[in-house]
Amino acid sequence: MAIFSIISAYATAVLGPGALSLFGLSPAVTAAVVSVGRSVLWSMAGAALTKPNLPRQQVMATITQTDTPRVRAYGRNLLAGQRAFFEAADGQLYQIIVMHHGRVDGLIRFWWDGEPVVTLANGDVDPKYKRNYFRDGNGNGGDYSGIPTPNLQTLFQTLWTADHRLEGQATFLTVFGDPPDEDFGKKFPKGAYTQVQAEIRASRVANMAGAMIYSENSALCIRDLMTHVDGWNIALDRLDTSSWQAFVNRCGQAVPLAGGGTEMRYRLCGFYTLDDQLKDVTARMLATCDGQIYETAEGKIGILGGAWSEPDVTITADDILSIEMQDGFDPFTDYNVLKSQFVSPDHGYQPTSVAEWRDEDALVTQPERAEQFDVDMCPSHTQLQRLRKIKVAKDRRDMVGTIRTNLVGLKARFPKGDGIHTIRVQAEEFGIDGVFEVTSHLFSIPDGYCEIGIASIQNPYGWSVTEELPLPPTIDELGKPPRQVPPPTGASLTQIPVLLSGDTYGGKLRLTVAPVTRGDLTLQAQVGPGNVSANASVAWATMAGDRFSAETGILPNEEVYTVRYRWRGQGDWIKAGSVTIVANPNVPAAPTGFARVGSSGAQLTWTNPATNFFKSRLFRNSTNSFAGASFVADISGLAGQSSSYTDSPGTGPWHYWVVAMNGSAVVSPPAGPVSITL
Repeated sequence: MAIFSIISAYATAVLGPGALSLFGLSPAVTAAVVSVGRSVLWSMAGAALTKPNLPRQQVMATITQTDTPRVRAYGRNLLAGQRAFFEAADGQLYQIIVMHHGRVDGLIRFWWDGEPVVTLANGDVDPKYKRNYFRDGNGNGGDYSGIPTPNLQTLFQTLWTADHRLEGQATFLTVFGDPPDEDFGKKFPKGAYTQVQAEIRASRVANMAGAMIYSENSALCIRDLMTHVDGWNIALDRLDTSSWQAFVNRCGQAVPLAGGGTEMRYRLCGFYTLDDQLKDVTARMLATCDGQIYETAEGKIGILGGAWSEPDVTITADDILSIEMQDGFDPFTDYNVLKSQFVSPDHGYQPTSVAEWRDEDALVTQPERAEQFDVDMCPSHTQLQRLRKIKVAKDRRDMVGTIRTNLVGLKARFPKGDGIHTIRVQAEEFGIDGVFEVTSHLFSIPDGYCEIGIASIQNPYGWSVTEELPLPPTIDELGKPPRQVPPPTGASLTQIPVLLSGDTYGGKLRLTVAPVTRGDLTLQAQVGPGNVSANASVAWATMAGDRFSAETGILPNEEVYTVRYRWRGQGDWIKAGSVTIVANPNVPAAPTGFARVGSSGAQLTWTNPATNFFKSRLFRNSTNSFAGASFVADISGLAGQSSSYTDSPGTGPWHYWVVAMNGSAVVSPPAGPVSITL
């Protein structure tokens, strides 16, 4: 009885009948902390009733308003935030986003328009057009003097000065380039609505040894909220160390997964704003681990729940003064289907449904009555299913009620702290013999009674991989269709001669691709000088055309050009080919009347073809083989007229051939040979 005398004396002298306060805290703070824990532990409805003031969609978006509340987060989060700076200079747009109040552990990666991207060490996401830089909040979040671009204080001397420190704020800087109009849709498909986000490991928390670490352990995150200046701001020595250590260990236990491996038993990833009610934030965090904040016998703050606890207190009929009991649930009005969502990192940090719980026996004869159970700070579908199993057990109890006992009931005041708070009640005359969870406890020392709220419960904490229901496949598992449109196929590049006047021709290049049914795709083609790659830095000129074909203008004869193509604004450039322009591909007729003039010397004469003629070309060989003949000279002349040439090859036998050429250097069949000996 000594312990009860001490408790009774303390309660009566300090607080009055039926009230206890957490040691050193005001009754108001005590009531807020303890009542939050009860609301979550007993019905697990706290998470649904205490949504954050700032919706998740807004936390993940870029906000321009200056009065947006600051965000603080635990675990992995995808955040955008409040725009602190937005200015253009030197053809680039600079934007600083304040995403987190206080230091974060680090950056995981950036996301652009809902997709994770690779960011190089120099900040490049896409050379020239997309760059990102990150500050973790350890110091001045507005200091971007070390980035490989002009110092913001230099670039914007009056707009962004050294006074713009953003001290203790985690931020990121995005630099947008200005692509050509033809590439704008490819680089920024959402235009002015382009969204940039940072996936981060959020606030560091103190472990039980006092070291600041990154952890998703629910107990450590809740403990941080209890002691942080932007949380309850309770001195660490007012927390019951053994209780918190036990709960940290409980959260860290390995739970097997159906797909192999294990996961931490209770993890927490989520955010709150500094405008949120702390009791609501606490409730949402406790919902990730079936936890409850409570007062210990020494008046300190402990945490319990999350596991089964065999009762070490038994209340018998000898101690019970009165009892009121009723059914724990109504099978004809309460839900028989329980739907659930959590925020899934594997699904782009979007609310993601898990397979619903169904009371198949009841559904045989009853209509479906669904209820929603969401835990937005739970990052795992398996963890959510385990929490849901606990919720179902606590919502579907056989009996709930109140017993009034003598002061022996004070033994049920304080839990063991190794799990939920249970006692055993044995009262045969009331038909009761079983384990009950303690849901409330009041007492009056002067009147000599305790009033204890009880609810029957069977252990809902066991878990087998066979109970795990599958999660909808992730985008990667589904084989996400590529964002880029498949490139054009069936490309064909041809040269088109164009008769300008008389025998004067010009040359064009024409590209065609296979038609497609999609009405939003149009061929984009360009021509550039030389035999170059598709991405060469040359003077590319646009080719005019329709949806599936394009043509150049008239190009200089005998010059080399490269054509590249793609769907307009989509994908990378593809090389169609490099072509030497032949404006007139028509083969001229061979010269006629090719003969030697006289019987001495090497004077030769012939008649040029009447059309398609530009000049003649003479060849000779010491043997009678045109294939090995050497070039002698090009001879100007007129179409249909005679031409001649006198050669001086030296002594020996010689064989001559002559060809006609058009303006595109297309040659005729040879005339000859004319054989002479000098």
